[in-house]
Amino acid sequence: MMTTPLFLCYPKCATCKKAQKWLDANHISVAVRDIAQENPAEDELRDWHKASGLPLKKFFNTSGKKYKEMHLKDTLPSMSEDEQYRLLATDGLLVKRPILVDENGILVGFKEADWEARLLSGQNEAEGDADAKQDENEPAQDDPPTQTAAEPVQDDTPETQTEEQPVPPEKPEPPKVSVRAFQMKVTLRGMKPPVWRRFFVPEDMTFQTLADVLITVMGWNGSHLSAFEMPKSGMNIVVNPWSDDEEQFGERNGKTVKLTDLLPAEKKFIFVYDMGDNWEHEVVIEDVRENYPALYPAVLAYEGNCPPDDSGGVWSYMDMLEDDDEDTKEWLEEFSTIYNMEETNAELKKMKPE
Repeated sequence: MMTTPLFLCYPKCATCKKAQKWLDANHISVAVRDIAQENPAEDELRDWHKASGLPLKKFFNTSGKKYKEMHLKDTLPSMSEDEQYRLLATDGLLVKRPILVDENGILVGFKEADWEARLLSGQNEAEGDADAKQDENEPAQDDPPTQTAAEPVQDDTPETQTEEQPVPPEKPEPPKVSVRAFQMKVTLRGMKPPVWRRFFVPEDMTFQTLADVLITVMGWNGSHLSAFEMPKSGMNIVVNPWSDDEEQFGERNGKTVKLTDLLPAEKKFIFVYDMGDNWEHEVVIEDVRENYPALYPAVLAYEGNCPPDDSGGVWSYMDMLEDDDEDTKEWLEEFSTIYNMEETNAELKKMKPE
């Protein structure tokens, strides 16, 4: 009897979200376990390590803050396997994620080709065998079945009979087809070569939604808090996407402050994403368009790729790009993405004015 695979993940991790999306798209049911809330035990780690055939180091989240704070890159080589198992069992965030455990083995990290080979190859073979068996049992048909025309419907209504003509309904008001919009340019501060996006955003939005727009426009995964620093008014607007409390942060709540409350008087302001890594973006209002012919944001032009989330901020990320360490290169290869304006605009099209 086949058991349900165990899927260990961290809900805020972009790679875990990507793996979950892939599982859902392929209709693969899993038992989900939050690796931060329920740490893997030593015995589990031993079993998974042996079943995986991987070096034990591959089970460490080498990109995590705790891994770096504990200087494990330098200390792990001198630790025994028992010591490493005990260390991993102390904190789920030290463990690389996602992990998928099934009766055929272990998958550590998400690489679509590996997951497809493990989880879909047998399924595809079984479907192919079933199709072949069905073809053997079905008789051959040289010609397609003849289609017959439908019988005409007889109209028994006398020619002299007339029907009362219905009163046509009142025409509804035409839908809104244009809005006032701001043309903005957002630039990630400190990046060389530069990373920026030029885009339109309708004015009928809150700063919470503008934060969502900026996160999508840039290419972040949206798993961190963010804030706006408005120099002219002196207001700092805090954005918490996980809270529905509109009273939170009082008048500085991104869910209640609207763009029209402060823009376009504030022609230049700062958007900070991830209070830990502190990614600072300079946002400039370049133009105000009175009749923007769409009800959603759109990117017009761009330059550069956004760094991966959790890469430590601008200077840490730029150091990583020059680092020859194999773990660093592997992490960047796994988490870096190439900007796709067409896909970004498809996502932005879902963000209608409020």
